[in-house]
Amino acid sequence: MSFGNIIGGLLNQGMSGQTHNRLRSGAQNADRSGGVEQMLGSFLGSGSGSHGQGGRGLAGMAKDFLGKEQVGGMSGAKIGGLGALAGGLLGGGLGGAAKGGAMAVLGTLAFKAWQDHQNQQGDQAPTSGQVEAMTSVATERLVLRAMIGAAQADGHLDEQEMEKILGQLSNDEATQEERQAVRQEMSRPVDPEQLGVQVSRPEVATEVYLGALLAVDINTEAERDYLQRLANALRLDRGVVERLHGLTESPAP
Repeated sequence: MSFGNIIGGLLNQGMSGQTHNRLRSGAQNADRSGGVEQMLGSFLGSGSGSHGQGGRGLAGMAKDFLGKEQVGGMSGAKIGGLGALAGGLLGGGLGGAAKGGAMAVLGTLAFKAWQDHQNQQGDQAPTSGQVEAMTSVATERLVLRAMIGAAQADGHLDEQEMEKILGQLSNDEATQEERQAVRQEMSRPVDPEQLGVQVSRPEVATEVYLGALLAVDINTEAERDYLQRLANALRLDRGVVERLHGLTESPAP
């Protein structure tokens, strides 16, 4: 079971009026600040959650996209690897199962923010198991739940809208089991505190919070309260939260 393609569908559809702007801004800002090429390569290489396409899944299809000529004879990688991948995700240029590239974009942005904060604090970031933890099916489900909880807070995504998004995914992109799991998540309120209990790694917590941040406009008290409760439940340092908001050009927490 994998939820990467469903998350990609949600981001492509736009869970709030600011979803596309924030994801695009985050990718462009990360590209400009540098140091994301190796991170992105690691997340693409993880290839988690592949459906169809001969098993090539995320890694093969996203790398194909980055390698092809996109604008003015330049490849996606030359334009800006993360920015090009985010643009392809939002514009439909990745197509099909490569919507799973959403987890590569989210993972790279979250890890960039978390690692930069660690470096600023003078802390030595752990180096083992990060990508595997951030691309696991368990993490995909946590990200999805955080996004659904955010949508419940602002009322932008109801069961009818979710069915519309699921209907745009082929059977190769989302199995019936995955679709049913999403419906079950939509049918019950998301408790940020219970969600936080299931997250033990700070880099995963950063990715989960980022998913929720992309899902709301942050223009109501309910949205701000949800994000604050989620950050507290995930035990995120204030500096990490501020860095995520700055990277995606979101209102200050």
